[in-house]
Amino acid sequence: MADPLTITSVAGASVSIIQKYWKQLLIFFFVISLIPVFIITAAMNLLLPQISKEEFGVYKDLTKESGINWASLMAYDTVRLDNYLKENNPDESIFDFLKVNFKEYEITQTEKQVIKTVKGKEVTETITQKEYETIRELEIHGYLPIKELLNSLNYDTSKDNMNVKKVTDFLSELNDKEEYEIKTLILTVDEITENFDENHRKWYCALAEILPLLDPTAEFDPDKFIIPELSANPSIPSIWPAQGIVTSEFGENRITHTHSGIDIANTEGTPVYATADGTVIAVGSSGNFGRRIMIYHGTDKDGTTYVTIYAHLSQFKVDVGDKITQGTLIALMGNTGYSTGPHLHYEIRVNGTPVNPRYFLP
Repeated sequence: MADPLTITSVAGASVSIIQKYWKQLLIFFFVISLIPVFIITAAMNLLLPQISKEEFGVYKDLTKESGINWASLMAYDTVRLDNYLKENNPDESIFDFLKVNFKEYEITQTEKQVIKTVKGKEVTETITQKEYETIRELEIHGYLPIKELLNSLNYDTSKDNMNVKKVTDFLSELNDKEEYEIKTLILTVDEITENFDENHRKWYCALAEILPLLDPTAEFDPDKFIIPELSANPSIPSIWPAQGIVTSEFGENRITHTHSGIDIANTEGTPVYATADGTVIAVGSSGNFGRRIMIYHGTDKDGTTYVTIYAHLSQFKVDVGDKITQGTLIALMGNTGYSTGPHLHYEIRVNGTPVNPRYFLP
């Protein structure tokens, strides 16, 4: 057992250190307290890409006029990089969607004398015969093989010229020449996912379908939305998803983000209902959201797309692909993911953009 004088001496020294460095210690303990928040925030989303609105725009601009679907390219990069999109380079990966069948010929011309009978008289004519010898035949796809081919054809492969539209236009013009036979094709889904295992292939297919519904570059103006039509249209989210107390509103500033929905608090196990008719497009765990469900409610005559998200659930009552009606029991409220107590995070995305659910609630 320590000597009382020693304990007193150590205690006195500790008090002295605290008095001298209390500001530094306060900052230290504050930072330590934030570590769990940042760890949870950095957790990888298991389904959706961690990608900014600006990057959505990059993918859409890259694929414009190319015939390649932007959502397919984004899904491809997400899956092949296991959602670590800091290493993505869509300028190059877009060429993984392009297949080039290329043939180059060497043409040999020879002249030959032939005798023809014209109006009963023999006439000698000189004709030119051509022989085509294949000197190069390739079937390639991907950035580096295509770039290597273009270099051999004296194409300027600087960054500004290495886009799918310019490359395919160049190859199309070259195909008009007699020495070349060139076809440029966009790979099928089976070809794109050829090197994926079954789980990654399913992930890719799901993302390619879901991403257009979450496109944040689309716009929605709530001032133009006709609120009285909501109650009469079960395809638009227009009922409360659960009973409880709203503890957090849309747009509140958090430590790491701006709140993109509303939080409804109640006891664990409180029923959660679909707020409109639709199709379940995602069921599972998703980073900070914990257990969550996403429902696609269709696209109206004006091209407006609706998706709802229900997060921090304890149990699922539906599966992916289920067709449901407004008011269907889809889950039970829980406390999963990053949550400070049992509640439902409810979110509405219109044309991919989170909007205030209060616009739609009675």
